[in-house]
Amino acid sequence: MDHCCLILSGRLLDGQDAATVHTRLAAAFGMEMGGFRERVFERAPLIIRRGLDTATAQAQAAQLRAMGVEADVLPDSDRLAWLRRDGQIRGPLPEDALPRYAHAGDQWCHDGGQTWFDWAHAPSAMPPLPEPAPEDLAAEEAAEREPPPIPVTLEPPPLPPMASTPPTAPSAPAAAPSRAPLSTAAVVAALFGLLALLYRPLSPVAVLLALGVLIHLYRRPLLRGRAFAIIALVLGGAAFLLWMHHPAAAPVVEAYVPRPLKPLPSHRASSADAPAQCTAKAPAPKNDEDRFLLTGERVLTGRAQRKGDTYVAEAAVSVNDECQPSALQLYVFHHGVFLGPALDKAANLANTRLADFDLVDDQHLSVTLAQCTEKPGDCAATTVKQFAVMPGGGGWTLGEIK
Repeated sequence: MDHCCLILSGRLLDGQDAATVHTRLAAAFGMEMGGFRERVFERAPLIIRRGLDTATAQAQAAQLRAMGVEADVLPDSDRLAWLRRDGQIRGPLPEDALPRYAHAGDQWCHDGGQTWFDWAHAPSAMPPLPEPAPEDLAAEEAAEREPPPIPVTLEPPPLPPMASTPPTAPSAPAAAPSRAPLSTAAVVAALFGLLALLYRPLSPVAVLLALGVLIHLYRRPLLRGRAFAIIALVLGGAAFLLWMHHPAAAPVVEAYVPRPLKPLPSHRASSADAPAQCTAKAPAPKNDEDRFLLTGERVLTGRAQRKGDTYVAEAAVSVNDECQPSALQLYVFHHGVFLGPALDKAANLANTRLADFDLVDDQHLSVTLAQCTEKPGDCAATTVKQFAVMPGGGGWTLGEIK
């Protein structure tokens, strides 16, 4: 299949304003006005696209004509040439098209050659370009009324060699048009999103910046950098979520340090070593927490519960002559550290019985107390108290839930 090339001649159509046409074309190529004039219009005539099928080339030529500039579709050729006019290098062009575009006094050079030749040929009688199709005429009329939409198929042409030296590069610069320019704002937004991950209070600014760049690129479809803008939005959003999420500080667990309880005097006045005798008759300690209670001469009853890192043990704080408990208390440990007694006052069995206790989980303790009368066994469960093991104040504490 024969291929065509699209050539921008540099001439404006009748009735067109140069500044308006240049502004339209610069927007279509996604270029700044200064760069557009230097890379495109000051180099015309030149090849804009190569290797196109006829339908595509005609469609793009119609787009350029609709903007008010002359554009030609010619057969593509491997033989290219450059023009030098008024010290400015123009092109490249198909060598067969030189008679159409060269002026008297111009110089030309083969692409890849080293020698400039004076142009002395008369313009050849090349066949006239076909008349624009009706739809092209309608597009041109619309262009006079309002700027046409920016075409998405045009790309900036490659840069030419320096005007002070003859072209020495092979035909590759004209064979493949350069890529559209990369948006600097998109790269900056991506770097700012990465910075927001390190310093999260910047995350709202990073998100707004990424959104602004995306809108900017949406309005300029020929600019590259959408991937950078999306990455910036993801980084900024992640930093914002991390900034908004404030996890609770991890509880500080104190290392176990033995803190012996103060020995309690026995209610048996007849024997000074009664607590030791009663301890010998009581259940043997099962762990370090039980042994800790023995240092305070508490008498274990054998009732205890453990849930996770919390341990609760029942012990007698006083005994009668028969080594029977006369007052009971619950002692709470967490991570092996003694937190304190659960009850403000030990349950005196003469009027209050510690009916039951339940360690619901490692942070909640339920205690049932029964009020008793003077008659033995006449007790009724009337009070239930709730306690919580919670972090605070440099360690874990025990408090009643009111």
